[in-house]
Amino acid sequence: MESNDAFPAFKPAEAMAARLQQVPFSGIRKVFDMVKELEGKGREVIHWQIGRPDFDTPAHIKEAAAAALQRGEVHYAPNLGIPSLRKAIGERTRIDTGIGVDGENQAVVMAGANEGILVSMMALINPGDEVLVPNPNWHHYKSIASLVGGVPVEVATREEDGFALDPEEVERRITSRTRMLCITSPGNPTGGVQSKESLEALARIAKKHNLVVLSDEIYARIWYGQGPVAPSIYSIPGMAERTVIINGFSKTYAMDGWRLGWTVASEELTRAILKVRQYTTVCVNTFIQHGATAALTGDQACVARMVGEFGERRRIMLDGLRAIPGLTVAEPMGAFYLFPNIRSFGKTSAEVADYLLAEHGIAAVAGSVFGDAGEGFLRLAYSCSTKECAKGVAKLKLALAAFKK
Repeated sequence: MESNDAFPAFKPAEAMAARLQQVPFSGIRKVFDMVKELEGKGREVIHWQIGRPDFDTPAHIKEAAAAALQRGEVHYAPNLGIPSLRKAIGERTRIDTGIGVDGENQAVVMAGANEGILVSMMALINPGDEVLVPNPNWHHYKSIASLVGGVPVEVATREEDGFALDPEEVERRITSRTRMLCITSPGNPTGGVQSKESLEALARIAKKHNLVVLSDEIYARIWYGQGPVAPSIYSIPGMAERTVIINGFSKTYAMDGWRLGWTVASEELTRAILKVRQYTTVCVNTFIQHGATAALTGDQACVARMVGEFGERRRIMLDGLRAIPGLTVAEPMGAFYLFPNIRSFGKTSAEVADYLLAEHGIAAVAGSVFGDAGEGFLRLAYSCSTKECAKGVAKLKLALAAFKK
């Protein structure tokens, strides 16, 4: 028998796909793990590090899922999702955007909004296609574009503009290889919102250059402007045919652990997304889809209560941050994030974030995690309790005063 020594040694690094070199491990999860380690040692921590509501999932949603489980809804669901949920997604989209949607043929139920982004890019991006992504932004857009063979092209946004995409800056980044424009409004990490006027300008650019638009609207109902929902590019005439909406249940209904999201697009684009979806997670857990149907079709007072509570936390955080010498902060019009400017403290955002966590038990995420335009900022998620928000800003004022000395 031939000895194993006759074969070349296996080198795991050489076995890994080259595209992995284009993406980092999650900087948000790194902070999350550090917090768990500190709490394991008995340290008290202010939880501003992760964007998930601290509320429980409303009871009627859990009851609907439990009832479905009890009656035996435990087998494969259709790849698109159960019909009642797809219909409810279509109706929710009509309410939010004013555009009629046939949910049964235009919606796909996903294992979280992140799967919706992945599957949509796999269906619509060819190797070498350029994908325009706001900077700073949730890193998954840039990383997923790279993982599917695309080339992410970051478009810097500015504090003085509320971190909204500037249409002129977007158009300057367009080349013959540009295929997709990603819009996240309200956005993570900044809470920035695109105005209706800016969306109209972006729509003109998308039509002129024949772009597909990926519109992340998962925070659309957590917003503090006029009306019940933030503006959507899907509402603009001629955009429904070239736009894929990304949405989900994690933020609005405090269902982050359920891992449920959706896409809405034209029937033709939905068929392309479905083809990829059949070879990823196939379908979402069946009985929880019945809970999600109850979320969309039931009383929406639970959403109003949560948004009202987020609004109070936002007020406490804004007032507190603006009272800290050396900080500036753009007013976030949506989501549950603030993105204060800490450049006056003379250190990198990672250095400040590490100091706050290690020395004062304040968990924040360095703005650089979200792109180089985020350097000099911190992301603070006011998705913890109102009491913790008030306690946190008081601790932060003392911590930064000590840091400056």
